[in-house]
Amino acid sequence: MALLLTIDSSEWHADSESWRPAQDADASRHGSSSPTGVAVGNFGKLNVFTCPHDPAHPHGISVQ
Repeated sequence: MALLLTIDSSEWHADSESWRPAQDADASRHGSSSPTGVAVGNFGKLNVFTCPHDPAHPHGISVQ
């Protein structure tokens, strides 16, 4: 299985300066790191996997 797509609940970690859009540089609250409002599980991420050899195989998912 190969990773096809990852959907994360936040765009950046509120306690980290590793990556943040320039227009959101002054945002410091947890809610501001999720401008889309998407929440996967308990604010985790969803990984979708696909079979690179046969597109007829069902997709796999993992919620972390």
